[in-house]
Amino acid sequence: MIRVNGRLDPISGSVPLTKEIVEEMFYTLYPEATSNVALQNAQELDFSYWSDVGIGLRVNAYRSLSRRAIALRRINTTAPSMHDIGLPTGANKLLTAKQGMFIIAGPTGSGKSTTLTAIVDEINATRKEHIISIEDPIEFRFTNKQSFITQRELGRDTPSFVSAIRAAMREDPDIVIVGEMRDKETVEAAMSLSETGHLVFTTLHTSGSVASLNRLIQFFPSDAQEQTRVRLSDALLGVLSQRLVLNKQGDNRIALFELMYVNNAIRNLITIGDFIQIDNAIEVAAKDGMISFKSHIYSLLDAGLIDEASAREYLPHRT
Repeated sequence: MIRVNGRLDPISGSVPLTKEIVEEMFYTLYPEATSNVALQNAQELDFSYWSDVGIGLRVNAYRSLSRRAIALRRINTTAPSMHDIGLPTGANKLLTAKQGMFIIAGPTGSGKSTTLTAIVDEINATRKEHIISIEDPIEFRFTNKQSFITQRELGRDTPSFVSAIRAAMREDPDIVIVGEMRDKETVEAAMSLSETGHLVFTTLHTSGSVASLNRLIQFFPSDAQEQTRVRLSDALLGVLSQRLVLNKQGDNRIALFELMYVNNAIRNLITIGDFIQIDNAIEVAAKDGMISFKSHIYSLLDAGLIDEASAREYLPHRT
């Protein structure tokens, strides 16, 4: 099966792969497993594969009915520009940011990694910085331009996000990319990096700014949430949330964005935990570069890029 533009279809003319062929594919994609029993017996593995001719794949190997199965995603070898993916103009503020934690949020397959790659590569081209990227797995191989980029993959180069973040504090970075925040320890480590003067980019599997704030706070026990809100109000630079929506022609998908920066009003709302007011605060701050999903939907409609059916599908959505 293959998924294109969100639609899953059978591959024309294909035949089911035998158990032996899938096993051979696994060891070709992950040769380290040949001599590592733990990797051979692992029930789930995420890793990247790069061929001799530069083709990159994101690989998830797993077990289904006690047999190995593999899901592959093609990795782009050319970084898209921020303009190419339609980022709102307010995102340009990130290109000069020096400190703070910035989150890119969205469901699986919404283009978070592509957006993060575009932003980092633009910084790479325009600023002299040491950038450390901690990923699971590596999804794009950067070429050093103005910046010097160190990329580390979980499992191959470091045991965990937390371990790599703590090590990064001793590696003189200016910018740290944390592939995903999955637990309290990773959130705490990322906030500490921000508090010590670093710019941190990370991702969350959430649907918007409000959902992202709720997720971050819920990582912590109830008796620590008030203190966490105070820390977060100072550490957080902003949240860019996104989804992919089918274009008007129905032959491609385009990104739908919500962009929130932490200004004084939003900082106060985070501190007191009044997240329900944040959507309105984003609308009010449109002149400062913020944009709500609702506003972006209408701009895509006005530009003729999506139809009313797609707009109606996403306008009522709020988590």
